[in-house]
Amino acid sequence: TMVEYPFNFPELKPYEVRLRIAYTGLCHSDVHTAKSEWWDVKYPIVPGHEVLGIITHVGADVQTLKVGDRAGFGPIRFSCDTCNLCLRGNTHLCKGNVAPEVHYLNGKYFGGFATHIQAPAKTCIKIPESLPDDRTPPLLCAGLTVYSPLKRYVKAGDSVGVIGIGGLGHLAIKYAKALGCRVTAYTSKVAEKRDELIKMGADEVRSSVDLDDLKAGAESQNFVMNCLYTNNKDQMNAFFGLTERGGTFCQLAVPPKGEGMNINLSRLVMAQIQLVGSLSGSIKDTEEMLEFSAKHNILPDCE
Repeated sequence: TMVEYPFNFPELKPYEVRLRIAYTGLCHSDVHTAKSEWWDVKYPIVPGHEVLGIITHVGADVQTLKVGDRAGFGPIRFSCDTCNLCLRGNTHLCKGNVAPEVHYLNGKYFGGFATHIQAPAKTCIKIPESLPDDRTPPLLCAGLTVYSPLKRYVKAGDSVGVIGIGGLGHLAIKYAKALGCRVTAYTSKVAEKRDELIKMGADEVRSSVDLDDLKAGAESQNFVMNCLYTNNKDQMNAFFGLTERGGTFCQLAVPPKGEGMNINLSRLVMAQIQLVGSLSGSIKDTEEMLEFSAKHNILPDCE
């Protein structure tokens, strides 16, 4: 149940900032978190990890931000900065002594469905001037989540398949197209969404539920980004089958606790396919994604 929950922030630490929130995006992982579907949540919580606002307070040691700056937070609130992953720049994968409810924004510390937010300045990111307040927040999670693996695994001229055209998928189409790829969008509503998805940048629109159509497109994509979870073995392996030999299949959707996914391991080996996952991105990735979005005018479609 969602209720109003008045609270006071603790005294600002020297390394923290406080923002007055203007907009916060609604990510489906907020729903998973609120329902304790990924890990056991200690209530009350305030979800929201696509946050944009104006800085109202800065800690004494903060040098990179000032009062009045327009800035935002994505899903990562804290990292140890001393483990081998943090030292390589992968702060979002921190494996130091940082519990999930501290590492992520909407755990122990309250997130963006509030009037203000207080968190470490090192995870607070200045927003490029050309990006609008009301449509930028989803870039801080959904945009980053699809941009990071695309930059990591694809190059101009590659064929990219995007399965599931929701918050993640529609942005994946836009980024992949801007990176110079040929994009195929896979959706359950081909006739209804074809024109809209072509306008977004898709070169082709095909069904994500018609197994015969999926099988007809086997081995057609250098890179497949799956934004859906399914426990249907035939459908999942039809998705996997879209991947070209030597290509990459990237899974983004996370199953509920205790559930897995069916993958044809024989094909994984015999076709030498990379099976990868991707979790949002680092602060450096976020800054790069925002600059790329500003340069190519990539924004989410918001309701």
